[in-house]
Amino acid sequence: MKIRKQMGMLVVALVCGLGFVAPVGAADAPAARDLDDVLVYPTMEDGSIMHWLCISPLRYDVAFLGDSMSADVLEAGGRNELTVRPRAGEAVQRQRWQKMHFNGAVQGPSMCELFAVSGGYFEYGLTYCCAYVYSPVDHPNAVAAASADDALKMIVNGKKIWSNQIQRSPTYDSDQVAAPLKKGWNTVLMVVDQVSGGHLLCARFIEGDKPVTDLEIALDPPADNATRHPAAAYNKEAADLMRHVDEFKGAGKWAEAIGACDQVLSKYPLADVAPRAAYMKAQVYYSTGGEKSLGQPDQSIEALEALLARYPQDLLAEYALLDVGQLREQALKDLVQAEATYRSFEDRYPQSTLAARSVVALARMLAEGRKFEDALLFSDKDKAKQQYQAAVAMAKDWHDNKYGVDVGKQAWLREVMESIRGHLGTP
Repeated sequence: MKIRKQMGMLVVALVCGLGFVAPVGAADAPAARDLDDVLVYPTMEDGSIMHWLCISPLRYDVAFLGDSMSADVLEAGGRNELTVRPRAGEAVQRQRWQKMHFNGAVQGPSMCELFAVSGGYFEYGLTYCCAYVYSPVDHPNAVAAASADDALKMIVNGKKIWSNQIQRSPTYDSDQVAAPLKKGWNTVLMVVDQVSGGHLLCARFIEGDKPVTDLEIALDPPADNATRHPAAAYNKEAADLMRHVDEFKGAGKWAEAIGACDQVLSKYPLADVAPRAAYMKAQVYYSTGGEKSLGQPDQSIEALEALLARYPQDLLAEYALLDVGQLREQALKDLVQAEATYRSFEDRYPQSTLAARSVVALARMLAEGRKFEDALLFSDKDKAKQQYQAAVAMAKDWHDNKYGVDVGKQAWLREVMESIRGHLGTP
């Protein structure tokens, strides 16, 4: 305690920016039922699947080095590869499933660049790619034709149909195996190993020498009789309505803007712009950026919490959580709830590049309340000074917009966080 008091003035927002706070709740979302309405995407003309629900990187135990296709890293989270029905936002190993729409522009017309999922290069881990595939008819003679960099495992409708433990660059259709598709919904899971070098996937279904092109791809788990909404037309209609929201807000027509937001959320809840409509509604009630609004922070928090509940996987949900903390702190003067909100950010979005903003806001609030001891990182004064200096250097990089794009530095930061927690004895 004596050392802590000597260090009192050492701690400011930069040090706290390392994010020492312990998790306050479970990251996994509760189990939810399959959806009655889903957006669907077509395959490419050659049948290639370019829309996937992905999670990466997932690490396997060292016992599986050189035998990664035998690993089922989902088991540690109470799931398994044969029965999993993931949805965007669900967490495994502090990573989250996310919707990915690949365009083949990086490595080839139908190659999916899997490093886009992880946000950067990694070695010795897996990327899982899931698609809910609707077939209007039975395809009893369908063949799964795929390739990957590196090893590849294919699971269709809960059955492992292929495993190829290999290090390679992919070639189209190099791995082929019988994969009958039933009329209705089929679950397709591709597991791709990454040892070193590139990290790619290409996959489609063929019959004879022709591609299967009558398939539709959903990225949300569908109920058996789910209504399928073609994504392109659905999103266009929602975007057209969203333009009215922007017009009403710009003209200061608050009631009309909120009404239009509610219309987007009720008619097009699956649309790409739906999270923006939810966020815009909150900003109309109270603008955290100082723009003209109705000045109603309680209603704004209610709208933001609705966004967090409905679209937890969307980037705007991360901003919404920061806004909730800011509103509770600055508009409502509820510092207890504000602190809890700021502390919850890292647990809910551990990989977010906005995590530093949350802990900096927390540190500033603690400093203003003269709670210096709550912000201390180490009882070792020399080590605390080293971390302080590292934080200063990182703050400069963050200011120069390097924090959000330098994956290696983010990994270093996470290691520092774990070191701090271990030193303090926090979970």
